[in-house]
Amino acid sequence: MSVGILGGLIGALCMDVSSLILWRTKKTESLHGHIAGSMIMSPIKLNQRKNFILGQIFHMTVASGIGVGMVEILKKYGKDNHNLKGGFLSVLTWGFLYIFGQKMGFYRMNPRLTKSSYSEIWQHLVYGLVTSNAIVALADPTIFSKKSSINTQALIQGKNRVRSVQPIYSDVNADSTESPKVIN
Repeated sequence: MSVGILGGLIGALCMDVSSLILWRTKKTESLHGHIAGSMIMSPIKLNQRKNFILGQIFHMTVASGIGVGMVEILKKYGKDNHNLKGGFLSVLTWGFLYIFGQKMGFYRMNPRLTKSSYSEIWQHLVYGLVTSNAIVALADPTIFSKKSSINTQALIQGKNRVRSVQPIYSDVNADSTESPKVIN
């Protein structure tokens, strides 16, 4: 559980750095502290530093909780393709929090520009990839199951299989132990 919390915090920090860079270059309308804080207070109050910090703490708490969920996913399904699993979870989270949350009125502050939506997708992908990599790097390898996906198993079996080479224009089957047949 502590690995998930720490991995989620590392992912959230990278997400916030990306958000800050995009906000400074006017590629997004707000920071994550503004959006998360708008769930518990009006957007006008978020201009105060103490309220923004409260929103940022709320954002970090949610990110840590999602990090714990990522650990459980990696425990159940194995750590192979962890980048794909992290990216999928982050886009799923974006879909729930950003799209569904706005439709249901979770936020009092709704970004309206398309570039803000694109930057949110990017930031959530950064979060998912960094979180999954941090969890795999920080965790003890014994907590993850040894299961691997069907595609990974097929790939490993294909590499381990020894293939006999059969000549192209041969009357003899290279795999059989029968005597060659004479063709007249």
